[in-house]
Amino acid sequence: MIALMFALALSGKALYAMNCASCHGTVGQGSNVAPGLIGKSAADIHLMLDTGRMPASVPYLDEIHEQPRFTFPQMTAITDYVLSFDVKPDRSLPEVSGGDPTRGRELFAENCAACHGATGDGASVGSNDVAPSLMNATVFQVGEAIRAGPGIMPRFGRDVLSDADVDDIARYVNALQTQAGPAADENAGGAALAHTGPVAEGLVAWLFGISALLIFVRSIGTTR
Repeated sequence: MIALMFALALSGKALYAMNCASCHGTVGQGSNVAPGLIGKSAADIHLMLDTGRMPASVPYLDEIHEQPRFTFPQMTAITDYVLSFDVKPDRSLPEVSGGDPTRGRELFAENCAACHGATGDGASVGSNDVAPSLMNATVFQVGEAIRAGPGIMPRFGRDVLSDADVDDIARYVNALQTQAGPAADENAGGAALAHTGPVAEGLVAWLFGISALLIFVRSIGTTR
C-alpha cells in the first residue's frame, strides 16, 4: 500500500527516470535500443503508455496492446515531462465525441481495413510488422492512433481526416466491438469463424464433407 501511494505521488520526471530513461535517454535523445522522443506528439507518447506498449519488454519489438502499467494521471505526467524536451511540442490530444458509425464504416474501409482487416481483427502487414486488433481499443485510443501514426501506420492529420472523421471511425470501431448498428451485417452470410469470413466457413464445410465421404466409402467397401 505504501509502495502504491509512493508511485502515485511520483512526478513525471521521476516516473520517466525510473521507467524510460535507460532506453530513450535522460532527455529523450534516444539510444541504440530505442528511438528519440524529441518531436513526438502528445498523442504518440500517450498512446504508447495508454496501450501498454511502453515500457517495452524487448527493444524495437512490435508490441501488442496490453493493459497500461500506469494510472491515467501518471501517463499524463510522463507525457507532459517528455513534451518538455521539445521547444515547440505538439500537445494536442484527440477529443472523441459523438460520431456516426455508418459514415465511419465507409471511412474505415477507405483508410484502415487494408491493414487492420475489414472487421478490425488485425493482420500481418509484411516482415515482422503487425497491424494490431482493434477489439480492445477505446474510442480515445483509436483517435490517438489516427493522429499519432504509431509504428509503420501513417499519421493522419486534419488535412486528411477531420476531427469529425476521427469521431466517426472511432464510433464504428466501437460498433465492431459490440456488433451493434452498421457493424452487425459484417458477418452476413453465415456465422463468422473468428471474423475470418465465408471463405473459411466454406473450407471447413469442404473438409467435413470430404471426411464424411471417406467414412461412407470405407463403410461400403469390402475387406479381405
